[in-house]
This record gives sequence, C-alpha cells and structure tokens, in this order.
Amino acid sequence: MQSYLEIWNEIKNKLKSELDQEVFDGYFSNINKIYKTAGDIIYLVVDNFFIKTRIQNGYLPKMNSFLSDYFSEPHYFSLITKDEIAKINEDEEKHFSSDFTRANAFGLNPNYTFSTFVVGESNLFAHRYATLAAAQPNAVANPIYIFGDVGLGKTHLMQAIGNFVVDSSPGVKVLYIRTQDFVEEYVKAGIKNVYDQFSQKFNDASLFLIDDIQFLESKKQCQLEFFKIFEKATESNKLVVITSDRRASDLKDIMARLTSRFEMGISLDINKPNKEHRIAILKSKLKQETKEPEKVPEEVIDYIASVCENNIRELEGALKRVLFYCDAFEYEFSLDSAKEALKNLVSSSESIGSVTAPTHELKKMLDIVSSYFKLDQDTLLSDSRKKDVVYARQMCWYLMRSKYNLTYQKIGDIFNGKDHSTVMHGCEVFESDFNLNSSTRKNVENVLRKMGKSIDEV
Repeated sequence: MQSYLEIWNEIKNKLKSELDQEVFDGYFSNINKIYKTAGDIIYLVVDNFFIKTRIQNGYLPKMNSFLSDYFSEPHYFSLITKDEIAKINEDEEKHFSSDFTRANAFGLNPNYTFSTFVVGESNLFAHRYATLAAAQPNAVANPIYIFGDVGLGKTHLMQAIGNFVVDSSPGVKVLYIRTQDFVEEYVKAGIKNVYDQFSQKFNDASLFLIDDIQFLESKKQCQLEFFKIFEKATESNKLVVITSDRRASDLKDIMARLTSRFEMGISLDINKPNKEHRIAILKSKLKQETKEPEKVPEEVIDYIASVCENNIRELEGALKRVLFYCDAFEYEFSLDSAKEALKNLVSSSESIGSVTAPTHELKKMLDIVSSYFKLDQDTLLSDSRKKDVVYARQMCWYLMRSKYNLTYQKIGDIFNGKDHSTVMHGCEVFESDFNLNSSTRKNVENVLRKMGKSIDEV
C-alpha cells in the first residue's frame, strides 16, 4: 500500500500537468511534507496563511477529487501552516492536551465526522456541499440550511462540518447549540441581566451551528436576539449552519426577515434513505457495535432494513436491539432471532406497492379516490401534473395526514417517493381549499361516505 506522502506526490504531479506553471510553482511546489493524518483527514504543510487560503478557495476540491481515486472511503486534504504547527508545539510544551484543538469545539460530538456519515442517494448533494463548506468555510453560500424529517442525519452532517474545521484549523472556535438550549440560556441571561455575556459567547465563534431552528417559533424576543447574532456573524463572513425539520419558507411564527435570510444562503435537503442506503448504514453501524460484524448474516441486515424504513435512529435502534437480544440469550445471529427480537416493534401491516401502510384502509382510500375521479391508481400515484390528477392526489395526502396522522415522509413514500416538503405543501393547499370551497368539502364528504366514514372524523 502506498504511503500518504507517495499518494500526495502523485496528486501533486497531476496538478502540475493541469495548472499553469506559475500557479503550481507559487502554491504547490514547496508542499513536500505531511504533518499528520487523523481519521480521514491528511494534513499537508504549507509555508504561510496566504498560500493556505488561496489553495482552500481555489484548488482544494480538485485535490480531494484526485484523492478519491486512492481510497474506498472518502478522505480529505487539509492544510496547516508552519506557524500553526509552531503554535501547537508551543501549547503542548505548556502541558496542554495533545488534542488541544478540541478545546475550541463547544458542544460538538467528536464521533460525528464525515468518515462516520454514510452517503447515499438521499443525502449525496447535502454531503458534497457540506464537505466543500468544511474545507472552504469562507467561500460558500451563507447560511447553510439543512432540512429534513427527524432522525435522518442532519445533526451528524452539521457537526461533521464543525469537527472538520476544528481538526484542520487550530485556534478556530466552533460552537454548536440546540435551539432549545439557546432559548433556555437566553431566558437565564434575562433573569441575571447578562445579555451582553450571552451574545458574546456566540460572537466569539468563527463557525456557528444551531440545531432545530423550528423551535424558535413563537418566541419573538429570542428571534430578535438570534437575528442580531446571525447578522453579526454573516457580516463578519463567519459561516452559520442551521438545521430544521422543514423548509425555511414553511416555518411558522418566525419573523420574515429571519426566514428570508435563511433562504439567501443554500438549502440542503436530506430525505429518507432507500433500502440499499439503509443496508449500507447498518453495515457501517455494525462495525462500530461489534468486533465480529461478519457473524451477522446478510439476511439479518436485509430484514432490519426492510422493516425499519422511517429514519436512521429507528434503524440503528433496531440493530442494537437484535445484537443485545442475541448476546443476552446466547442465540445465533439468525433471521429467526432477529424477527423474535423485533416482533414487538414491527406492527402488523399490509403493503401498498413497495411501501408499508398501517392498515388496509389506505389501499381502500386509494381505490375509492381513483374511482371517484375516474382515474386509474397508477395515474393517481404518478408524477402527472394534470389539474384533476393533482387535485385527487392532494385529497389523498390531506386525508392520510388528517385521518391517519401519517408523516409527510410516509405519505411521500406511498406516492412513489414524493419529497416530504412537496407533500406538506400539497396538504396545506388542499386544506385551504377545503376550508374555503364548498365543492371541495362536498367531494371529501362523498369520498368519506364511500369509505364508511364521517367528515367529522377528519
């Protein structure tokens, strides 16, 4: 296997063949040392901060794309200057921890890294942009707004950005906080009358990560304080990363000047993983949970991936339950053991196409709506934008949401993988029409009557 330095020298030669001689000589010719490797990060030593900044802003993505040819898992170059190395050595001599950079990681979970984030179709773009932002935090759209349903990896991806920056840029302060904690700390600051101290904590950070911004809804004073902190950060070209369970435009009771600023950056959506992705996640998690992952057969992994479709937390929880169940009772890791371990978690259900539905009534609803509007079910479930099809489809979404309390993600799955935000918007449009239009209300009454239900149950 090639050493990291040998790999860098090969990549360096590729850069030499692609770049102008003057550019190569000015930025790359003197990069001949690797300071260290840490997980999936390879630290290259550069002469000064000017060269570091120019490479980060213009060439690092190309360097990392070359690096992908040498490893099966994602790896990344990071740059460190000779002055930064000297500072590290000086701090170590003063008896600080050898991992002193973690002192600048406020609230971060060190396990949430890019190397432990499993990439699939549902999060590919979000992951690619996040890695770019981590390598070039001052050269990307600001803020980064990551949204999606619960348990899909938004927090992991956000903190991976923070951990990468902390590990690759000594002295840079990164602050992560949940919105609930932001609100609580703001209230405490008010009680103690130390608002300046509260805001300074966030103003001192070079990278600010705030999780679950939807919990700012209806909290006007907290919104005003956050707005001031947000404005100061972005005006100082400090990256702000935000997560939410919905699009910025779908946030309720949050002042427009905040949501408009969220939309000024870039929005990255993370959707529910497909089965192939769920299997990859389980295999990755299995390596973390047991020293002998090969003892768990493929059919067990496949079964867990089949019955746990909603989110990654559910998926990982089911895996842990199977592992503990088999260990506790000294059973083999078999399909029968997995089914027994999860029998109380897997509800009895029927399948509509490839999607699991809570009751047979969902299929009955689809049949009735299709018949009522003289459509075949394939058309109802399709992407057709014909007005009558969209209307019938949105009625189904509205009823599935209001009558059966299905998540937007689950409804989207039934309709051949529609994005949860599309379903959410469709439900809101139809609900508004239902409340204002007597003919729509009559159509809903007729469909429910055919189902043997009353409109009062909606």
